[in-house]
Amino acid sequence: MSAHPIPRLRRAALGAITLAFVLAGGARPAWAVSDTQAWGSVVATGTVRGDLFLWLEAQGRGTDDIGGGSQIILRPAIGARIGRDAHAVVGYAYVRTDPETGATTHEHRPWQQIQFVPFRRANGDPLVVSRTRLEQRMLEGRHGTSWRLRQMVRAQLPLARGGAIKAVAFTEGFLNLNDTRWGVRDGVDQWRTFIGVGLPVAPRLRVEPGYLNQRVFRPGEDRVNHVVNATLFVSL
Repeated sequence: MSAHPIPRLRRAALGAITLAFVLAGGARPAWAVSDTQAWGSVVATGTVRGDLFLWLEAQGRGTDDIGGGSQIILRPAIGARIGRDAHAVVGYAYVRTDPETGATTHEHRPWQQIQFVPFRRANGDPLVVSRTRLEQRMLEGRHGTSWRLRQMVRAQLPLARGGAIKAVAFTEGFLNLNDTRWGVRDGVDQWRTFIGVGLPVAPRLRVEPGYLNQRVFRPGEDRVNHVVNATLFVSL
């Protein structure tokens, strides 16, 4: 791949951004119930050999007004660089959800992902990142597999000379591709929007704290979660 993003990648990124705003603006009822949550994640990546790398992610969530319920996500994966500005990843996620009211559930989720950088700054740092992920969701004790498509567009800009501290924002839409007997309905599932700051804390560590708004689309009242979110990125 050439040193400059090719026009096809630029068009794909612009299309993803346009789709994000169209979906976000087209399915937003005026009524919703809300919750306050806290999410914390650790994402570690490291080279295995050549263009192959490992992706290890762990996430804990305090839900139902931070502490009434909880969710744990473990997401290992392996990826490969498929171009200067692009890579592909395949992985598996285990999701344990323990709500304040209701039964604990265990979800198994194979997933596949393509991520690329359509726009870079003059110094080569990523400016816009596009991530497309396909998930196959299976709930223990229930029949049927839910197929879900996720599209994220992320932007980051330096806040100080040198670029070590960055303003970070992303928007991500979730689209269910089918119905299931355990309650999934096809169509827009949820929408997440994040704004925060990226801070280096060590040569191989970076933390991104901020605010995340999650809107879950449901029959009747939607659910809006106001989330204090922080992710620690580790380069192995």
